[in-house]
Amino acid sequence: MRKAVLVSPLAATFAASRAEAHAFEIGADYYSQFLEGASVVFTYPSLLLPTLALGILLSLWRLDGLLRVWPLFLIGLAAGLVLGAFVGPAVSTVLTAVGVVTAALAAVLGRHVWAEAAVLALATGLLVTSVSLEGHGLFELGVFIYLGILFAANIALAWSAAMVRLALEQIDQPWVRIGGRVAASWIGAILVLMLAFAIANP
Repeated sequence: MRKAVLVSPLAATFAASRAEAHAFEIGADYYSQFLEGASVVFTYPSLLLPTLALGILLSLWRLDGLLRVWPLFLIGLAAGLVLGAFVGPAVSTVLTAVGVVTAALAAVLGRHVWAEAAVLALATGLLVTSVSLEGHGLFELGVFIYLGILFAANIALAWSAAMVRLALEQIDQPWVRIGGRVAASWIGAILVLMLAFAIANP
């Protein structure tokens, strides 16, 4: 019962954030536009958490895992700039589901393969920009809003991958890799709650 009391406000908070996720200020200066775009990724769990989970998985796969599939992530981001004009609100639920899969694979599997990393990188990139721009027409926003979104998505991915890689390089102990998998499991648990709430409250 206590868990339900704690989880319900958390899930409600995450779900409530979706309503304002795509509200950009029209006519703002370039710097403000850039910050608005970046804040979408950094402040909304449905965008940030799947990206962080991907970074963890990539460095658990290989220390240079991010560099090996980063081009696919960038291609996905670019394609999402277009796709975002044609999708509906359900795309946010799809991204959350992809995040659950990514976090689960990072937490459960001891080894990963290139195809797994490549598909998840492409799908996550595509969905992050699609969700960020859902509800807006094709390229109707200021260019610096798009740049802010792209910048933040790449920083979030690079940061999580770098933290895991740095830990693995600096501390040669089995528990470090386990710690990365535990971090992925926590992200996955949060995303499962968000996914359940989104499905129950479409």
